[in-house]
Amino acid sequence: MSTPGLLANRNFRRLWIAQAISLFGDWFTYVAVGTLALSESTGLYGVAAVLVAHTLPRAVLAPFAGRIADRRDRGTILVVGSLLRALVVLVMIAVVGSGDAGTAALAALVFVRMALSAFTDPAASAALPQLVPAHQLGAANALLGATWSTIFALGVAAGGFVTAFVGPHGALAIDAATFVLAALLFATLPRLRPGERTAGDASASMVVPPDFLAAWRRTWRDPALLHVALAKIPVALANGGAWVLLHAVAGREQAAAVAVTLGVMHGVRGIGTGVGPLLWARVARLRGTVSGIHLGTAVTLAGVALFAAFDVPAVLVVASVLWGLGMGATWVTSTTRLQLTPNAMLGRLAAIDLMAHTCAQCVGGLLGAVVADTLLFPAGAGWLGAAAGLLAWGLLVLLVRTRPPA
Repeated sequence: MSTPGLLANRNFRRLWIAQAISLFGDWFTYVAVGTLALSESTGLYGVAAVLVAHTLPRAVLAPFAGRIADRRDRGTILVVGSLLRALVVLVMIAVVGSGDAGTAALAALVFVRMALSAFTDPAASAALPQLVPAHQLGAANALLGATWSTIFALGVAAGGFVTAFVGPHGALAIDAATFVLAALLFATLPRLRPGERTAGDASASMVVPPDFLAAWRRTWRDPALLHVALAKIPVALANGGAWVLLHAVAGREQAAAVAVTLGVMHGVRGIGTGVGPLLWARVARLRGTVSGIHLGTAVTLAGVALFAAFDVPAVLVVASVLWGLGMGATWVTSTTRLQLTPNAMLGRLAAIDLMAHTCAQCVGGLLGAVVADTLLFPAGAGWLGAAAGLLAWGLLVLLVRTRPPA
């Protein structure tokens, strides 16, 4: 399926543009909040705390959010969630720069904003199969993955410069505006009621009780579904440790250059996350396959290990691209396979996936910060992430292979 043909689908095009706009503002905030963390005297623990604030709320609320996505109109969830996030960001602008109390309030508001994304992410993932036919899901996810990466690269780079020259207030104001624009576009989508496929998909329906544990039991009994729901755990563990190391590397720069360095380094990694899905989409044996997930995981772990092993600018660039390339490929491939499951339970399956990889990323970041600060060895965070990812990968393969067939 060609990209021009896919973009001829008006409803998918609106979803795609709305997500791109929202993401662009998000990455301005990503750099701004990361810079504020590095300016504190908490060492890499503060950086890990920012990572947890960006991820843990989504894991905590994922079961409830997934259930909501399987019981309410998914378009409505996207609109309301975007508007509420805009409101939270406006409050963040008011508290930035108000001392220690403001820093604590900012962390709490980041927690709330990311908690709201726990509702919008499963809703968007569950809505996609309702907007495009099943045979186009691979192409749609590849385009969304490439767009995420492009916007990430542009957003963090631009956000780094904006934060450096006009401060966090400007970055946060842009973030708030993008949430409002995204909500307006989401409001133009058709009704997206759970269990209804509006894009001509003829896959068989399945009746699943409307609770989260039922979806988990269904997943646990199906080895193939279990693997795809947990496939992001190894790369998320590696990403958490490497994320801490990346901030440690940027933190060595002069204070005025930290935001720019963070933006550039995240941008380089973002280029890799965009290239990965496009490469995998061109190879039939990797496109939406288990082999594609495994190769993406291997490339991610290799990139993170390389990032930890060599503190040389040219090598760090190559390692960042490999790190992002593998993550992007794993993300898109596993998501595509997940979206081929029954639509009536897709919101909860997306929530299981979200909870698994966000918890893993928190664990990788926290353990990485402990290792790096305790041993006074920043590269230890990257090595910890790579080792934990490798161990989780092996355990996941063993778990799936020992499960009886569905």
